Parts: sequence; C-alpha cells; structure tokens
Amino acid sequence: MKKQILLVPGPPLSNRLEIEVMDRPNEFADDFSRRRCKITVEYSPRDLEELKNQGMDMDAALDYYRKYIYDLVRFHIAQDWEDAGGMEETMEIIKTRLTPRF
Repeated sequence: MKKQILLVPGPPLSNRLEIEVMDRPNEFADDFSRRRCKITVEYSPRDLEELKNQGMDMDAALDYYRKYIYDLVRFHIAQDWEDAGGMEETMEIIKTRLTPRF
C-alpha cells in the first residue's frame, strides 16, 4: 500500500513555492496531522531558461515539475506515495507562474 501524502502549498513567491508535505500518523487516522518535510520548487527565470535550453515547452516543463515533486517527496519519505490532495493545486500555482515566461 502506498503512503497517502497531502501537499499544502504556501503562498507563491515570484521565483519559488514552498510546499508542506503531510502524512497520516498511521494508516487508520482520519487526518493528515504529521508534517514530514517542507520542499521548495524553484521557477526563477534562470531555472526556466535551463529548461528551455533542454528543448522543453510549457507542457514538458509542467511534467518536469510534477516528476520533480514526486521524486523529491519520495526521497524524503523513502517510499512510493500517492497524492491524497494538493498536487493539482500545486501544479496550478506553478502553471500560473510559468505561463508568462513561456
């Protein structure tokens, strides 16, 4: 069984987004009260220029960020996980920040 993870994005900044990674204290709990870690996704002009230089368009960049978030959370909790909420909200924030730059 994959771990259920809730992503809680903070207020978006011009060049990065900090995301709290929450999980249930045990698989039978009803709430996500345990914060596992906090991750940062950076999308500064320099970061986006590197993605463009690799030949990425907007859709490829969004796929890159989705995989980056998954892999980073997996690294910190050391197992596979599935989204219990927050990934789409997080990706929408990132998309909003990337759109003017692509």
